[in-house]
Amino acid sequence: MSSPSEPPAPPRVPVRDLDLGPAPLPLTLELPAETRKQPAPEAPRPSRKGGATRWLVRVGVLLAVLGAGAVAFMVWVLPWLVRRECVQAAAAHGIALAIDDVALDADGFHLLGVVATAAALPGARAQAPQIDVTTSGLHPDRLTVHRAELTLTGSWTATEAALAAWRVSPQGGQGAWAPATVVVDESRVVWQGPFAENARVEASNVRVDVSWPGGSAATVHARSDSVAIAVPQGKLGPWRVDIDRSPGTSRVRVALDPGVPDACTVLIVGDDARTTSVDVTIPRSPLARLGLPPMLFGLRGKALQVEASAHYGVQGTQRADATTKGGIYGIEASLPSALDVTWDGSATGEPKAGLDVKKAKLAAGPLSGALTGTVKTFEDGFRVDLAWSGGPVPCAAFDTPLGAGDPLDVAFQLRKLAEGVGLTKLSGDVRARGTLAFDSRDMGAARVEFTPEVSCQVALFHP
Repeated sequence: MSSPSEPPAPPRVPVRDLDLGPAPLPLTLELPAETRKQPAPEAPRPSRKGGATRWLVRVGVLLAVLGAGAVAFMVWVLPWLVRRECVQAAAAHGIALAIDDVALDADGFHLLGVVATAAALPGARAQAPQIDVTTSGLHPDRLTVHRAELTLTGSWTATEAALAAWRVSPQGGQGAWAPATVVVDESRVVWQGPFAENARVEASNVRVDVSWPGGSAATVHARSDSVAIAVPQGKLGPWRVDIDRSPGTSRVRVALDPGVPDACTVLIVGDDARTTSVDVTIPRSPLARLGLPPMLFGLRGKALQVEASAHYGVQGTQRADATTKGGIYGIEASLPSALDVTWDGSATGEPKAGLDVKKAKLAAGPLSGALTGTVKTFEDGFRVDLAWSGGPVPCAAFDTPLGAGDPLDVAFQLRKLAEGVGLTKLSGDVRARGTLAFDSRDMGAARVEFTPEVSCQVALFHP
């Protein structure tokens, strides 16, 4: 029902029967500015400065890692590789090498705590606290050995032959594996039996320079200011020794008095096959200053002195000549006074068969006589055998004062006084025999014998 005042409701028409025309546009609402939706803010762009910093950090970290790796390689890996390569290269040439450590620098590397032996030289052993190796590219150019100690056992000839055999073997030789120059400095050499089983050579402060110019045979310069030879009867030296060797020639110079190196010398010159000359120059000098123990030669005396000159030379292949002159002064030989022994002689012959001593004489005090014997040379030394006999000489020739202050001078003066008044007379004579045997291959067996035969008598109350 509706009230009369209200208009009647329009009739309902089904929606499907209405023609509404085109669809209306969506209604647009205008909101206040403060409530209007704002667009989403853009993400801030990274600053270029911050990006560069991060790249620098990354590069720095990379460099640090690479540096650490390089340090590790240089400190641990590369020295290990160098040590391994040195040991393997030495083993390939028959040398057993032990190395404690390796250090590197811009010029090459340093081997520390080195010990070396070789099967080809069973009596040889070398050790050194440090060896410096200078390289050119990857090739060793110079090797310097500091404060080494080399020990050798065996004769000189056997050692030299073994070394020569190793050099011509497939393992040995002077090839690209070896440095062009080797220097040994401030070192020591101990050689047992170089020329005799009972002899030992000790050399200190040794310096050796070896080079192979153009890959040819070695050139050697060696020096030691203190070389001594120990034998059972004593010790010879110390002497200064200089050695120079080049292809075709060798030279050994021995200074018997190192304090005056040019005064008392022995000079030995040779070629690749033999000794060609020997020269000895000794002005009169105390025996003690020359490193020659008197007891080694069977001599006695409180103030022994010696002077000598000698020359040995090879003439062709079948002949050698030798000359010598000298003296030993102040020898005590159970006689009233000390003896002065002088000699002068020469020898000629074939070196290996032996040189015959000719035109030689020796005088022991007033005793004088001919000196006979032989001199033989060997590949590793020489031998001298001499015999002498002198006299007879009247005993009066030895009847001289023994020296001022000697108590026997009183007896001498009384006897001369008695002779002057015809109360005494000295009669009889003195004879002597002597031998010398010296072999450079066995210096401990050197023998000098002097046997006087005295038959002196003092007759009292001579009419």
